[in-house]
Amino acid sequence: MRLKIQFETKGKKQILPLNYQYPISAWIYKVLSKADKEFTEMLHDEGYVLENGKKFKLFTFSKLSFPKHTWRIIPNSDRMEVWARKAWLTVSFQLPEQIEKFVTGLFKDQKVFIGDKISGIEIQVVNVENLGQELFTGQDLQELQDYDDVGIKFKTISPIVIGYFEDGKKNEQYINPMNSGYKAIFINNLIDKYKATGDNNIDINKINFEVTKLYTKTELQTIKAFTPAETKVRGYHYEFSLTAPKKIIEVGYNSGFGSMNSVGFGFCEVVGHDLQN
Repeated sequence: MRLKIQFETKGKKQILPLNYQYPISAWIYKVLSKADKEFTEMLHDEGYVLENGKKFKLFTFSKLSFPKHTWRIIPNSDRMEVWARKAWLTVSFQLPEQIEKFVTGLFKDQKVFIGDKISGIEIQVVNVENLGQELFTGQDLQELQDYDDVGIKFKTISPIVIGYFEDGKKNEQYINPMNSGYKAIFINNLIDKYKATGDNNIDINKINFEVTKLYTKTELQTIKAFTPAETKVRGYHYEFSLTAPKKIIEVGYNSGFGSMNSVGFGFCEVVGHDLQN
Protein backbone atom coordinates (compact mmCIF):
# COMPACT_ATOMS: atom_id res chain seq x y z
CA MET A 1 0.00 0.00 0.00
CA ARG A 2 1.22 3.47 -0.85
CA LEU A 3 -0.05 6.60 0.89
CA LYS A 4 0.51 10.06 -0.56
CA ILE A 5 0.67 12.41 2.41
CA GLN A 6 0.21 16.13 1.74
CA PHE A 7 1.33 18.78 4.22
CA GLU A 8 0.91 22.48 4.84
CA THR A 9 3.79 24.53 6.18
CA LYS A 10 3.80 27.80 8.07
CA GLY A 11 4.59 29.60 4.84
CA LYS A 12 7.61 31.28 6.40
CA LYS A 13 11.22 30.65 5.53
CA GLN A 14 12.44 27.63 7.45
CA ILE A 15 15.72 25.74 7.39
CA LEU A 16 15.58 21.99 6.77
CA PRO A 17 18.63 19.71 7.15
CA LEU A 18 19.48 17.71 4.03
CA ASN A 19 19.75 14.67 6.31
CA TYR A 20 16.03 14.64 7.10
CA GLN A 21 15.26 10.97 6.41
CA TYR A 22 15.76 9.75 9.97
CA PRO A 23 13.40 12.37 11.49
CA ILE A 24 10.70 11.34 8.99
CA SER A 25 11.25 7.69 9.87
CA ALA A 26 10.98 8.49 13.58
CA TRP A 27 7.71 10.33 12.93
CA ILE A 28 6.23 7.36 11.04
CA TYR A 29 7.14 5.04 13.93
CA LYS A 30 5.56 7.50 16.37
CA VAL A 31 2.31 7.57 14.37
CA LEU A 32 2.17 3.76 14.24
CA SER A 33 2.94 3.44 17.94
CA LYS A 34 -0.21 5.36 18.85
CA ALA A 35 -2.16 2.26 17.95
CA ASP A 36 0.52 -0.13 19.17
CA LYS A 37 -1.57 -2.88 20.75
CA GLU A 38 -4.30 -3.15 18.13
CA PHE A 39 -1.91 -2.68 15.23
CA THR A 40 0.60 -5.28 16.36
CA GLU A 41 -2.14 -7.77 17.23
CA MET A 42 -3.53 -7.47 13.70
CA LEU A 43 -0.07 -8.01 12.21
CA HIS A 44 0.50 -11.04 14.43
CA ASP A 45 -2.81 -12.48 13.27
CA GLU A 46 -1.67 -12.13 9.66
CA GLY A 47 1.64 -13.92 10.34
CA TYR A 48 3.94 -10.89 10.03
CA VAL A 49 7.29 -10.84 11.79
CA LEU A 50 7.69 -7.93 14.16
CA GLU A 51 11.05 -6.79 15.45
CA ASN A 52 11.20 -7.27 19.24
CA GLY A 53 7.53 -8.18 19.10
CA LYS A 54 6.46 -4.60 18.37
CA LYS A 55 8.22 -2.73 15.59
CA PHE A 56 6.92 -3.22 12.06
CA LYS A 57 9.68 -2.42 9.54
CA LEU A 58 8.34 -3.41 6.12
CA PHE A 59 7.95 0.14 4.88
CA THR A 60 9.83 2.88 3.08
CA PHE A 61 9.15 6.40 1.84
CA SER A 62 10.04 8.83 -0.90
CA LYS A 63 11.85 12.12 -0.75
CA LEU A 64 10.02 15.09 0.77
CA SER A 65 8.88 17.22 -2.17
CA PHE A 66 8.07 20.91 -2.52
CA PRO A 67 6.67 22.98 -5.43
CA LYS A 68 9.25 24.38 -7.84
CA HIS A 69 11.02 27.59 -6.86
CA THR A 70 9.98 27.30 -3.21
CA TRP A 71 13.25 25.96 -1.81
CA ARG A 72 17.02 26.11 -2.33
CA ILE A 73 20.10 24.35 -1.01
CA ILE A 74 22.18 26.77 1.04
CA PRO A 75 25.69 26.89 -0.50
CA ASN A 76 28.48 25.17 1.43
CA SER A 77 26.13 23.75 4.02
CA ASP A 78 24.09 20.67 4.91
CA ARG A 79 20.85 22.70 4.94
CA MET A 80 18.12 23.81 2.59
CA GLU A 81 15.96 26.91 2.85
CA VAL A 82 12.23 26.29 2.40
CA TRP A 83 9.48 28.87 1.94
CA ALA A 84 6.88 26.57 0.37
CA ARG A 85 3.36 26.46 1.73
CA LYS A 86 2.88 22.86 0.58
CA ALA A 87 4.90 19.67 0.77
CA TRP A 88 4.27 15.97 0.15
CA LEU A 89 5.80 12.52 0.33
CA THR A 90 4.73 8.93 -0.36
CA VAL A 91 4.96 6.21 2.29
CA SER A 92 4.89 2.61 1.07
CA PHE A 93 3.88 -0.33 3.29
CA GLN A 94 3.73 -4.09 2.92
CA LEU A 95 0.38 -4.62 4.66
CA PRO A 96 -2.59 -6.99 4.70
CA GLU A 97 -5.45 -5.38 2.79
CA GLN A 98 -7.80 -5.33 5.79
CA ILE A 99 -5.41 -3.06 7.71
CA GLU A 100 -5.17 -0.36 5.00
CA LYS A 101 -7.97 1.91 6.20
CA PHE A 102 -6.80 1.58 9.78
CA VAL A 103 -3.28 2.77 8.92
CA THR A 104 -4.53 5.52 6.59
CA GLY A 105 -6.53 7.01 9.43
CA LEU A 106 -3.53 7.16 11.74
CA PHE A 107 -1.80 9.82 9.61
CA LYS A 108 -4.72 12.23 9.28
CA ASP A 109 -4.35 15.68 10.91
CA GLN A 110 -0.89 14.89 12.28
CA LYS A 111 1.54 17.70 13.09
CA VAL A 112 5.26 17.06 12.88
CA PHE A 113 8.62 18.80 13.23
CA ILE A 114 11.16 17.49 10.70
CA GLY A 115 14.69 18.43 11.63
CA ASP A 116 17.55 18.04 14.06
CA LYS A 117 19.01 19.93 17.01
CA ILE A 118 20.03 22.83 14.77
CA SER A 119 17.01 23.49 12.53
CA GLY A 120 13.90 22.04 10.91
CA ILE A 121 10.44 22.74 9.55
CA GLU A 122 7.00 22.42 11.09
CA ILE A 123 4.34 20.84 8.87
CA GLN A 124 0.80 19.52 9.28
CA VAL A 125 -0.94 16.72 7.38
CA VAL A 126 -3.88 18.07 5.35
CA ASN A 127 -4.65 15.05 3.14
CA VAL A 128 -3.87 11.33 3.00
CA GLU A 129 -4.53 9.55 -0.30
CA ASN A 130 -4.43 5.76 -0.60
CA LEU A 131 -2.67 5.02 -3.91
CA GLY A 132 -3.45 1.30 -3.81
CA GLN A 133 -2.50 -2.04 -2.34
CA GLU A 134 -0.80 -3.99 -5.11
CA LEU A 135 1.74 -3.23 -7.79
CA PHE A 136 -0.08 -5.03 -10.59
CA THR A 137 -3.46 -3.28 -10.36
CA GLY A 138 -2.25 -0.28 -12.38
CA GLN A 139 -3.56 -0.02 -15.93
CA ASP A 140 -0.10 -0.29 -17.51
CA LEU A 141 0.57 -3.58 -15.68
CA GLN A 142 -2.82 -5.28 -15.97
CA GLU A 143 -1.62 -7.54 -18.79
CA LEU A 144 0.73 -9.19 -16.30
CA GLN A 145 -2.15 -10.52 -14.19
CA ASP A 146 -2.21 -13.86 -16.02
CA TYR A 147 1.49 -14.58 -15.48
CA ASP A 148 3.07 -16.15 -12.40
CA ASP A 149 6.61 -14.90 -13.07
CA VAL A 150 7.17 -11.42 -14.48
CA GLY A 151 9.96 -8.96 -15.21
CA ILE A 152 9.59 -5.39 -13.99
CA LYS A 153 11.89 -2.47 -14.73
CA PHE A 154 12.39 -0.03 -11.86
CA LYS A 155 14.21 3.22 -11.17
CA THR A 156 15.24 4.54 -7.78
CA ILE A 157 13.42 7.52 -6.28
CA SER A 158 15.45 7.26 -3.11
CA PRO A 159 18.85 5.52 -3.32
CA ILE A 160 19.23 1.79 -2.71
CA VAL A 161 21.60 0.74 0.07
CA ILE A 162 23.35 -2.63 -0.08
CA GLY A 163 25.90 -3.51 2.57
CA TYR A 164 27.71 -6.32 4.31
CA PHE A 165 29.88 -6.83 7.37
CA GLU A 166 33.50 -7.75 6.76
CA ASP A 167 35.13 -10.25 9.11
CA GLY A 168 36.32 -8.53 12.24
CA LYS A 169 34.60 -5.21 11.45
CA LYS A 170 31.59 -3.82 13.28
CA ASN A 171 30.66 -1.17 10.72
CA GLU A 172 28.68 -2.14 7.64
CA GLN A 173 30.40 -1.68 4.28
CA TYR A 174 28.23 -0.11 1.55
CA ILE A 175 28.97 -1.31 -1.95
CA ASN A 176 28.55 -0.11 -5.53
CA PRO A 177 25.93 -1.88 -7.74
CA MET A 178 28.79 -2.97 -10.03
CA ASN A 179 30.41 -4.95 -7.20
CA SER A 180 30.53 -8.68 -7.97
CA GLY A 181 28.71 -9.56 -4.74
CA TYR A 182 25.97 -6.96 -5.09
CA LYS A 183 23.44 -9.13 -6.95
CA ALA A 184 23.45 -11.96 -4.41
CA ILE A 185 23.03 -9.59 -1.45
CA PHE A 186 20.17 -7.76 -3.23
CA ILE A 187 18.30 -11.02 -3.93
CA ASN A 188 18.88 -12.47 -0.44
CA ASN A 189 17.62 -9.24 1.13
CA LEU A 190 14.44 -9.44 -0.97
CA ILE A 191 13.92 -13.08 0.03
CA ASP A 192 14.27 -12.18 3.72
CA LYS A 193 11.57 -9.53 3.36
CA TYR A 194 9.27 -11.99 1.67
CA LYS A 195 9.82 -14.57 4.39
CA ALA A 196 8.86 -11.93 6.96
CA THR A 197 5.33 -12.04 5.56
CA GLY A 198 5.08 -15.67 6.65
CA ASP A 199 5.72 -17.53 3.37
CA ASN A 200 8.90 -19.60 3.11
CA ASN A 201 8.02 -21.28 -0.18
CA ILE A 202 10.54 -19.61 -2.50
CA ASP A 203 12.38 -20.89 -5.57
CA ILE A 204 15.51 -18.73 -5.66
CA ASN A 205 16.20 -19.85 -9.25
CA LYS A 206 13.17 -17.86 -10.39
CA ILE A 207 14.68 -14.58 -9.18
CA ASN A 208 17.03 -12.51 -11.31
CA PHE A 209 18.30 -8.96 -10.84
CA GLU A 210 20.25 -6.85 -13.32
CA VAL A 211 21.35 -3.21 -13.20
CA THR A 212 20.36 -1.66 -16.53
CA LYS A 213 21.48 1.94 -16.00
CA LEU A 214 23.78 3.26 -13.30
CA TYR A 215 23.57 6.96 -12.51
CA THR A 216 26.65 8.84 -11.38
CA LYS A 217 24.67 10.35 -8.52
CA THR A 218 25.15 8.75 -5.11
CA GLU A 219 23.86 9.95 -1.76
CA LEU A 220 25.61 10.00 1.58
CA GLN A 221 23.04 10.37 4.35
CA THR A 222 23.82 10.96 8.00
CA ILE A 223 21.52 8.98 10.26
CA LYS A 224 20.90 10.18 13.84
CA ALA A 225 22.97 13.31 13.23
CA PHE A 226 24.57 15.02 16.25
CA THR A 227 24.04 12.00 18.50
CA PRO A 228 26.45 9.30 19.76
CA ALA A 229 24.73 6.87 17.34
CA GLU A 230 25.49 9.02 14.26
CA THR A 231 26.11 6.87 11.17
CA LYS A 232 26.87 7.72 7.55
CA VAL A 233 25.12 5.59 4.92
CA ARG A 234 25.81 5.61 1.16
CA GLY A 235 23.18 4.64 -1.39
CA TYR A 236 23.14 4.51 -5.19
CA HIS A 237 20.72 5.63 -7.86
CA TYR A 238 20.14 3.35 -10.84
CA GLU A 239 17.59 1.53 -12.98
CA PHE A 240 17.23 -2.24 -12.79
CA SER A 241 15.27 -5.20 -14.06
CA LEU A 242 13.84 -7.68 -11.57
CA THR A 243 12.38 -11.04 -12.68
CA ALA A 244 10.59 -13.08 -10.01
CA PRO A 245 7.18 -14.39 -8.94
CA LYS A 246 4.76 -11.48 -8.70
CA LYS A 247 4.21 -11.83 -4.96
CA ILE A 248 7.94 -11.42 -4.30
CA ILE A 249 8.26 -8.33 -6.52
CA GLU A 250 5.27 -6.79 -4.73
CA VAL A 251 7.02 -7.13 -1.37
CA GLY A 252 10.08 -5.24 -2.67
CA TYR A 253 7.91 -2.57 -4.29
CA ASN A 254 5.84 -2.07 -1.14
CA SER A 255 8.55 -2.27 1.51
CA GLY A 256 11.58 -1.02 -0.44
CA PHE A 257 14.57 -2.67 -2.12
CA GLY A 258 17.89 -3.15 -0.39
CA SER A 259 18.44 -2.38 3.28
CA MET A 260 17.54 0.46 5.67
CA ASN A 261 14.16 0.91 4.00
CA SER A 262 12.46 2.23 7.13
CA VAL A 263 14.89 5.18 7.01
CA GLY A 264 13.71 6.06 3.51
CA PHE A 265 16.07 4.08 1.27
CA GLY A 266 15.05 1.83 -1.63
CA PHE A 267 11.82 3.57 -2.68
CA CYS A 268 11.39 2.81 -6.41
CA GLU A 269 8.95 3.41 -9.26
CA VAL A 270 8.10 1.28 -12.29
CA VAL A 271 9.50 2.35 -15.67
CA GLY A 272 8.52 -0.70 -17.74
CA HIS A 273 7.98 -4.45 -17.79
CA ASP A 274 8.73 -7.69 -19.64
CA LEU A 275 6.35 -10.63 -19.95
CA GLN A 276 7.71 -13.97 -18.79
CA ASN A 277 6.36 -17.43 -19.56
